[in-house]
Amino acid sequence: MPKTYFTPSSTLSVKWNLAMMLISFVLWNPLVVNGLIPLEQPSSQSRMDRRNVLTTISSGAAGLVISTLPGSADAAIPKNDQTSTTTFSAYNVLPDSSVNLDPKLQAVEPTKFLQSIARKGGSVWLGEHHNSQKDHQFQAELMQRLHQTRIKANVKAPMAIGLEQVQRQFQPILDDYTNGKISLEEMKEGVDWEKRWMWDFENYRPIFETAKRLNIQLIALNVDSEDLSEVEKGGYARLPLNRLRKYIKDPVGFGEFAKSRQFNTYSSYVISPSYQIHQKLGLLSYTINGEKLDDEMTFSRFLSGRILWDEGMASAASTWCTENPGGLMLGLVGADHVKFLNGIPARFTRMSGTKDMACTTVIINPTLIDSRPSGSVAGVPGAESVSADSITLQIRYLKDDMDPTNAELRKLPESTGGVLKFSDYIIVTG
Repeated sequence: MPKTYFTPSSTLSVKWNLAMMLISFVLWNPLVVNGLIPLEQPSSQSRMDRRNVLTTISSGAAGLVISTLPGSADAAIPKNDQTSTTTFSAYNVLPDSSVNLDPKLQAVEPTKFLQSIARKGGSVWLGEHHNSQKDHQFQAELMQRLHQTRIKANVKAPMAIGLEQVQRQFQPILDDYTNGKISLEEMKEGVDWEKRWMWDFENYRPIFETAKRLNIQLIALNVDSEDLSEVEKGGYARLPLNRLRKYIKDPVGFGEFAKSRQFNTYSSYVISPSYQIHQKLGLLSYTINGEKLDDEMTFSRFLSGRILWDEGMASAASTWCTENPGGLMLGLVGADHVKFLNGIPARFTRMSGTKDMACTTVIINPTLIDSRPSGSVAGVPGAESVSADSITLQIRYLKDDMDPTNAELRKLPESTGGVLKFSDYIIVTG
């Protein structure tokens, strides 16, 4: 059973030592991954761009995969030029942790959906497919509609757009762009887009242009790749404490979160299969920066990097929301960081504590692939399109006192500790 180990430095406080030791927790139930061909890399190659490989192979289909959705009225979001519109339907996921385990989708009037999130303070996480123009166009138009709704409701608190696409070190570049000091092209160059993100910038252009036009602040959420690379090479102990603290503001809460049954279930369903895919593709010999590792990255280091990524993005969002009471942040991040709550959203909720901060999750144009373990539906007809039969609306986790290795006990309804719903809302664009 893979675990994450932390070797404390003599300079670390007892609080940090305790918190990091709590990370040696992971319950890993490997899932079968089929249909992947490892990438052959020359043994002499010292660098490989992992992001580029994943960008190249990703299908990223953005079609709805539920063929029997409840009826819903479509709403049109006006584009900036007012000459055409994007229609969308909204659905609320209703989880069910009873013995029936029968979650449902409920159609929501789009206007009510907009009003429900526009007037709240806190965060709304918009799970995207990075290469989907439809997803990004919806995000840009939703920004405009929410901005208008908040003005009409006389909400004075500001809005912000949180960007997984931009690393923390480039916040001054984003500020210069929104303040009119540099052009969009200069901003693109300044944040090192082509090297550090690489998904087609043109799909994101409407988001940046809308934010500037409406004077909405842009917030860099992502962990600096130099720091993530260090963790992938040697775990948290390798990253200097002052750099680690940029992302982990609550080390004890971070450690406690990592050993919960909910997170273990999420990790087994979402993160472990992702690790296996990276392994099948031959990507674990390289860090996120493309540095060649002496040995294949262990699951513990892969996991450490992944949860630092999620914790760091949640932390940046929480900091902004705390500094801007009543403010609304729209987090534009990959659907994998949003689905089943235990990526970014549950971390944001943990950090907000008793503060009056809402946390709403939205998956845009979900597919069967989005709701199943990575690789588990490879080759399934319709898995990437609107013709697929269903998506998984929730995953079940066991009570804390239940033995997860006991197959018979796992099946019993009374063993259920709760469920993790796919998302608060599902959005389907026209």
